[in-house]
Amino acid sequence: MAISKKREKVTVVEVAAAAGVSISAVSRAFSNGSCSPLMREKVFKAAKALDYKPNRLARGLKAKSSLIGILVTDFENPAYLPILQQFSAQIQQRNCHSLLVNASENQSVSEALELVMEYHIDGLIVTATSLPQVLVDACKAQNIPVVCFARNSLSNGASAVYCDNLINGQLAADHLLDQGYKKPAFVSGPIAALTSRERQRGFINRLVERGCHDWQIIEGGSHSYDAGFNATCKLLELQDKPDSIFFTDDIMACGGMDAARYRFGLAVPNQLGIIGVDDIQLASSPAYQLSTIKQPFVQMVSACVETLFKQINEPEMLSEQVIFPCELIIRDSTQRVEL
Repeated sequence: MAISKKREKVTVVEVAAAAGVSISAVSRAFSNGSCSPLMREKVFKAAKALDYKPNRLARGLKAKSSLIGILVTDFENPAYLPILQQFSAQIQQRNCHSLLVNASENQSVSEALELVMEYHIDGLIVTATSLPQVLVDACKAQNIPVVCFARNSLSNGASAVYCDNLINGQLAADHLLDQGYKKPAFVSGPIAALTSRERQRGFINRLVERGCHDWQIIEGGSHSYDAGFNATCKLLELQDKPDSIFFTDDIMACGGMDAARYRFGLAVPNQLGIIGVDDIQLASSPAYQLSTIKQPFVQMVSACVETLFKQINEPEMLSEQVIFPCELIIRDSTQRVEL
């Protein structure tokens, strides 16, 4: 007897596509909101054909849920644990609660979007490396403000609180060249990560401006220790090896430093300079003493929460960009003893 596979849960996004209506129209149809009989019929017909089961808990929620969604993809980056703690604390101070929405590899943005719609959140904070326009549009249709954290927003209708990542890359390039390194490399995060692309652009443009043309780029693939370790191994296995590496974040830089020291026996910083971004707690530990570009996360969290609640209380308020300065922190990983 053949065993049938468990059917994947049908999402509100699929129902909207099948019915030829917006996601918000599906939500209104099931919550007895403003919806024409014809549209409601189309939605119910599509839902029945797809065997869609709406979330009954969400249908019973009041218009204002006092829930703030936080969309997260970067669970491997240790920088985000204290950030999420700060978000949770500041949101609770405003008599609201956090709903963590996981949009990692194991959960698609479509599924995350369904959670956002079903639980009638009052606002959404996005810490993800990319922001699909479909998510912003769906939130706008429900009057749910969206604020991006630690990344610029290229999406129409979303606010953002971040450091200028072009300047971030420029600071790293200037520091490595000022320390006497001649052949720098850049290790990126996921190819879709806007922050990583902007840091790369700022880094490479500044190198070229200062007459350095012997540089390399390699994609790390994820914001993780292992990604930094593996990318560094690939760079150091090349015949034309770099003499310094700028990593798009600190945890990747820690992995890269360990690869250089323990896999290839290189001395950091004399044989290989390493610099990262974020200034996580591990960066200042005796094991790494990592030079880094510090982002003022505490102030950024406060600004992000303040911006979100202003837009919740003033629905007509236009989206805004809040940009913080970043700071070069120099430690042993780039302090060459002999140039």
